[in-house]
Amino acid sequence: MSDDALPIELLNSDIPPSARVVELWGDPVLEVLDEPSEYHAVISAMPVAIKNVICVELLHWQVLNGGFRQYFYNSYGITAEGAVQGLSAMGLEKHAELTRQACVLLGKDFPEGRATRMELVGEIGSACIDFDALDDAFYALEEHNQNSLVAALDAYATAALKGQWQ
Repeated sequence: MSDDALPIELLNSDIPPSARVVELWGDPVLEVLDEPSEYHAVISAMPVAIKNVICVELLHWQVLNGGFRQYFYNSYGITAEGAVQGLSAMGLEKHAELTRQACVLLGKDFPEGRATRMELVGEIGSACIDFDALDDAFYALEEHNQNSLVAALDAYATAALKGQWQ
């Protein structure tokens, strides 16, 4: 699809492309984050590139705001598998590996239900799972690579907005 065939609202926006994807396609996902079967039905019906952008964007927002503990404690944690797949599709294997390692800390079978994840990760300062080393490594990747995740995510989201589904 050529750029001039795109609706003007997709091309001209004051928000980053990844946030634009979430704005345009994210509401159905956000509405069912606490319902695993509904979440899977909604996310599997989306083009893969859109799913990848949404899952990575949600992970990025949460981990940068409060670390993996916050990500898993909140409803967004259900997007972890999609985030790992999206990070890999974007060529961000180090980010994907850190996210995989964080998921493994929650057990062999990743708990999709929020209540289970909340119990496992515990409140901040509790003696439950310690994500500090993974948080630090995730932040360091961004610090040393000058926001590589943001750049890759926005490039991927721009392609997705143009209909170039990966």
